[in-house]
Amino acid sequence: MISDDGDRVWRLISASARDRGEPMSAWDVCAVCARGLPAGGAGVSLLAGDRLEPTHAFGALGRGLLDASMVSGDGPCVEAVRTGVPVLAADLDGRAAGGRWPLFSALAQAARVAAVFAFPLVSGRSRVGVLTACRDRPGGLGAAGYRDGLLLADAAVALLLREQEEAAADPAAPADWLALGAEIHQAAGMVSVQLDCTVEDALARLRAHAFANDLTVSRAALLVVERALRFSPDRRPGGP
Repeated sequence: MISDDGDRVWRLISASARDRGEPMSAWDVCAVCARGLPAGGAGVSLLAGDRLEPTHAFGALGRGLLDASMVSGDGPCVEAVRTGVPVLAADLDGRAAGGRWPLFSALAQAARVAAVFAFPLVSGRSRVGVLTACRDRPGGLGAAGYRDGLLLADAAVALLLREQEEAAADPAAPADWLALGAEIHQAAGMVSVQLDCTVEDALARLRAHAFANDLTVSRAALLVVERALRFSPDRRPGGP
């Protein structure tokens, strides 16, 4: 279990970055979150307008969680950002979670996610995103795990703000903090051209296609980018 001491949390984040040979980033927060709570998977999503966009994910479980949240547009991640308080779902197979987030719960369980713990990312008075940990088995965090989640969320905000400041100072620098959503953004742009619609509507169509065909949003986006999937306003999308 991670110590609830903030200095120790930062040392763990620093050690993760050192092992990778890279500067500290929100990905290291996800890694520490997944390994230390322990959770098995973790991710960070940021608000883009009125929707959450995935920016970092640790493990297949973490990526599956973020995909489930994107496709459903609901779940603990969305609720944590909307309310500004942590949302803890210790058993997605339970009646409470199924009634509260039916689509999200079904998609998350299909990705082997059994428990989700979402901590809002807050900068000043603004909610900017969410840090989420998940497990492949039911079970709560406990008091110490809850405190650790809050500390890690604060660390994620600090690192994301630093990355954005560095990107603003050097426009040529790669925006690594958006790496996870890059293909999804590119695919949404391509679909918007194919359908002559807004990017928001294109993203909605991409999500709907992913859900209807039992695909992750990331996989559907990759098929669009590779031109194996094309949308037409006159007929259903072709390809896988």
